[in-house]
This record gives sequence, structure tokens and C-alpha cells, in this order.
Amino acid sequence: MVEFVGRVVELTDLLAWCEGDAAGRLRLVTGPGGVGKTRLALQLAARLRELWWRCEQVGDRQEAHILADVRAVSSGRLLLVVDYAETRIGLADLLRAVAADDGAAIRVLLLARSAGQWWEQLGAGEGAIRDLVGVAGREGFPLGEVLDDQLTDEEQVRAAVPVFAAALGVDPPDYVVVAPQARRARVLELHAAALVAVLEWIATPGVQVRVELGGVLGELLRHEERFWLGSAQALGLLDGPVGMTPSLLRQVVAAGCLLGAADRREAVALLGRVPEAPQSAKVAVWLRELYPPDPGSGEWLGVMQPDRLAERLVVVGQLGESEELAQACLTDLGERKARRAVLLLARAATEDDIAERLLGRLLPLVARVVEEIDAPLETLVSIANAIPYPSVVLAAAHAAITRRILDKRPVGTHPAERARWLTTRGNTLAQLGRPNEAFPVTQEAVSIYRDLAAGNPDGYRPDLADSLSHFGILVSGLGRPAGALTAAEEAVSIYRDLTAVSPDRYRPDLATSLSNFAATLMELGRHAEAAEARTEVGGLRPRIKALRGARRARRHNP
Repeated sequence: MVEFVGRVVELTDLLAWCEGDAAGRLRLVTGPGGVGKTRLALQLAARLRELWWRCEQVGDRQEAHILADVRAVSSGRLLLVVDYAETRIGLADLLRAVAADDGAAIRVLLLARSAGQWWEQLGAGEGAIRDLVGVAGREGFPLGEVLDDQLTDEEQVRAAVPVFAAALGVDPPDYVVVAPQARRARVLELHAAALVAVLEWIATPGVQVRVELGGVLGELLRHEERFWLGSAQALGLLDGPVGMTPSLLRQVVAAGCLLGAADRREAVALLGRVPEAPQSAKVAVWLRELYPPDPGSGEWLGVMQPDRLAERLVVVGQLGESEELAQACLTDLGERKARRAVLLLARAATEDDIAERLLGRLLPLVARVVEEIDAPLETLVSIANAIPYPSVVLAAAHAAITRRILDKRPVGTHPAERARWLTTRGNTLAQLGRPNEAFPVTQEAVSIYRDLAAGNPDGYRPDLADSLSHFGILVSGLGRPAGALTAAEEAVSIYRDLTAVSPDRYRPDLATSLSNFAATLMELGRHAEAAEARTEVGGLRPRIKALRGARRARRHNP
């Protein structure tokens, strides 16, 4: 493994969180794919093991039972790491168990690409889970893209080259030229560049090696393709009049990464989705040997790693270029395949427009699948959490899935969760230009939060204020400024109270609600009062800006 460099502030902070007495049991680290979230978690685990902690990676579908399994054999200090937290169906079960655990120190580190609605949804759940999320913070801990300010990208690539060379059993190249790109590279790109440099050295020994950071993932994928080709040729898959071509191999691998298979029979059937691919057990076994599944995953086929490489192959390289393949792979999917495809495309959609368009095609199918097979609530929630928001392309699918979730959350049951999904549905309906449908949905959310806040002001007044803000904007759009003013004024009042207690946390919300309040006052012709509200917003902005600057400074300076 490449030596861990940089991230001094982040690692120190996480170690202090684990060793501290009252720092909360839950922490969320966010960042785009390839920025080094998993590597940071591995380094944290390594350091904690030196301090006699037990550290466990929580596999998919292990959430509900892993804590009980560990506590059956160990009562010591424990770190649980959950990658792709935004896609985990059983996350609430895990946090519920963590909240109830009365053993030695326990910490749960969640890794996700963003703190989106899935995180808000957790925070709106039952009291014990809400408390855990509240201490962890509304935004989590965003991980910056720059690994180490003291080292250039070129220096970091060259430092990693000998490690990859040793892993491949070869001498490293004498010198590597690294062509930079406009932005600083993510750690995945740096390590991919080092690996590509070694592979190029093996292919053309003695020739000076040059890698370009801007295209390094594409180059790494080309090396991967040469590996597929060699292994397929060794098995005779390229021979004869019906032998497979390199382009066909790419499509087979892409389909396998996207949809997976629970057993060999399903893998053979999967090949039928690839135009002209033979539905052969021999090909299915070849695919499995390329990418074996993780133990305990319940899958017969694994997936290419790192995940950004799989996303690039599936989205940009194959489905994005072949309408025939896209049509075959995005139709007639059962619940399991649909969920897997949604999650992969949703991760890619955060950075790729093609992925968002493909996801937009798939989600209506998922909604139909959900209608037909009566999928469990947890599956619906995992799909909804995976949808980027806001997204014009995906808003209709988002609205459809939230409706199904609400159907499974009848009035009077789990009120906080119902209110959160009502808010989401109202926002997506408004985004679709359907304010008349959004009105009763958002109004119900306000009513639920008002009742919850009456019984638990500390827990639910922030949610009530946020819901009132959305409701005010919606009512204003319906041409009812007087009703909008009442909601906006109440939201401002609540945020004033919250800011008095926690200024750093709620000052930005107060500024936003004041801006909405001022706009409604202007619409009613009350210009002097609108000017006062805007002046107050102007007074808040320097402090908000200073706070954000201080947070950035703390992340980059030990």
C-alpha cells in the first residue's frame, strides 16, 4: 500500500474524536469519488489498532447484525466504518443498535459523496438516531480534494511509483514525467498515474515514461482492457467465427459491473442483454474470474475497482455510446438489479451529465418495478437517497418514488420521517412546475413539524422553520403574498431564537429566511420594512463569510 501522506488535520481530528469522552459516537466524512475517504478511514483504523481498538468495515447488508456479532466476542473499544453510507438500506438499524450499546467506547464513521437528503432523513428519525446525527453536524466533515499542500502532484506520483513497481515485481522506471492538469489531482488520480507509469515502463522498458493526469483514468482503463483481452484469448473466447471482439468484451464487462448476478445461471442470462454476446457459462465464469465477489456480499459477480473506473466504463465508455446496449441494460430489471444500477449511476451522476441522463431513463422503470413488486420501504428509501437533488432531469422520478414512500408511511405513523418525505415531495413537485399539488403536501409537513416542535422544541423547531420557509416560497408562487408573509415571518422568528443560542449553526439560515421575508414584503408594497430586513441580511453576511473562512483554515492548518 502507498504510504499515507497529508491529511494531517483530518486524521488528528478523527483520532481526537475517537479518543475523546464526549465527542459523539457518529461522524460523517464526505467528498467526491477518488478524493481519499476510504484511504483516510483505513489509516484511522490502523492507528486505532495500535491503541487496542477493534476496527471493522461494515459490509452491505451487515448493518443490522454486525454490532451484535462483534459484541458477542469483544466488549472493547470499537470503530465501525460504513462506506457508501448514502446507499445503505440498514443504516438506521445500525445506528439504533449503536445508540443502545452500553459497552466500551464505540464510534461509527460514515463515508459518503455528499450529505444530502439521506442525511437529513436520518436526522428526522427516532430520537436516539436523531441525537447521534445532531451531534455529527448538518454538513458532516467535507474532505478537501488536495491531499497535501506541501507536495506537488508530480512529487506524490513519483513517491507512489516504487510501491506499485514492487507490487508488480519489477524495477521502477528511472524517471517519470507527470503532465499536470488545470486543477489539483485527487488521490485516486495520483495513484492511477503511478500505476500507469509502471505499466508503461513494463510495456516499453528503457523509454522515458510520461503520464498525463488529465487522462489517467482513461489510460488505466485501456490497460485493464488489455488484461481482459489477454485472459479471454487464453480461454479461447476470441476464436472461431463466433469469437468475441474487444468491443464485445467491453460491453460484457460493463453489463456485469452495472447489473451483477446472484448466481451463475443469472450471469449467463445477463449475457443475453449484450447484443451478439454468447450466453455461455464459459464467458460467465471468465467474467467472474476477472472480478470475483467480496465474501459475504451475496453476489456471484464482483465489480471493477476503483469504483470511478467502473463508472467511467459503464457510463461514458459503453452505455453512453451504445443506445442498443443502454436499452437492453436499463429495461426489464427486477428489484435487485434496478437498485444496483441506480446506485452506480447515481454515484456517477454527481459528476457526469451522461450518467444523469441514463439515470433519468432508469428511474421511471424503477418506479414501475416498485409498483409491481411492492418493494420494501428500505429499498425505496435507498433509491430516493441516491437521486441527486436538485435535478431537473430526475425530478419526476424523485416525486414518484417519494409518493410510494409516503404510501408506506401512513398518516399518524413515524411522523418525523413522514414530514421529511412530505417536504422532499413538495420540493420536487414545485420543481416540476406543479405548485397546486405541492401545496397540500408541504402544508401537511408544516403541520406535523408544528406538533412535533410543541412537544420537543429543541429537536424540531429547526425543521419547522425550514418547512415554513419552503411553504412561504410556495404560497408566494401561487399568488398569495399575504399567506406567504405569515409563514416567512414565523420562520424568521424561529431562526432568530435559534441563532441566539447557536449563532454559528443557524446564522446562514436566518439570512436566507430574512431574504425570503424581504422579497415577500416588497411584493406587498411594504418597501421600508423590506429594506430593514435586507439591511439585517447585509449585517449577517460578513460573520457568515468569516465563519466559513475559519472552517477552511482549520481544515488546512494543524
